[in-house]
Amino acid sequence: MNQDRAPASKAPSGRLVAVVLAGGDRDDRLARTVGAASKALVPLRDVPMGAYVATALRTSGVVDDVVWVGPTDGRVRRLVDVALPAGNRLVDSLTLGLGAAMGRDPVARYLIVTADIPWWDAEGVRAFVRGAPMADLVYPVVAEATSRARFPDQKRTFVRLADGRVTGGNAVLLTPKAVPALLPFVDLAYEARKQPFALARRVGWGTLLALATGRARLDGIEARVRTLLGLDARVFVSDDAAIAADVDHPEHLPATLGLPPLSEPPPYDPAPATIAGT
Repeated sequence: MNQDRAPASKAPSGRLVAVVLAGGDRDDRLARTVGAASKALVPLRDVPMGAYVATALRTSGVVDDVVWVGPTDGRVRRLVDVALPAGNRLVDSLTLGLGAAMGRDPVARYLIVTADIPWWDAEGVRAFVRGAPMADLVYPVVAEATSRARFPDQKRTFVRLADGRVTGGNAVLLTPKAVPALLPFVDLAYEARKQPFALARRVGWGTLLALATGRARLDGIEARVRTLLGLDARVFVSDDAAIAADVDHPEHLPATLGLPPLSEPPPYDPAPATIAGT
């Protein structure tokens, strides 16, 4: 799976703002099982799951600001610059988070990540940010062999491609140019849960057929996204299985017993800004 398929666009600036999507409430299956206020606040070794992600971002050395979107607690607040409530839908939370990120720096790159990948550590954040090609949109995937070698007992969803079987990562790198193009597509994809033919018409029946039959290639998917969104979009094949190892179900919890303990973080400077409602 060759990473060097096309020339990349230049980065808008050297700064990086992370947006952690931590939406959901007590009705989430995992949160309900353990009695947590949300999935991101499910305790792992007596620490909120999302604190592992926030700590990785904060200590990575490549992230300048952290925006948290969703329910939080005192520990998480000490790890982030901005905390705000989630929206009703994924696209609403994404819009709120990116709006706050662009308020911090309108010409930075933005790292979108979910709060449920506790194994993704500071080294993994650095590897993705520094190793990803410079493009408007970069989405990581992990080969099945890589994923199973690190997490042999966890069930994951893999997509069969001509390049091999892969699973999608829980992060994406964006430039400001990508934001207005991406949000409407995320909204369409969300609504297409009930209207699959609408998504098929937008994505293209040929692309969907290629995916369904395992004939799709990564470079072909990149080309289709470039056509749909008008962006320099790249797929990044990561050798870090943790970027795609989310904790979604109660059966994933036993594996988290091997997570390293988190020490209490030093206070942020400046103090975190919290928006009313968190």
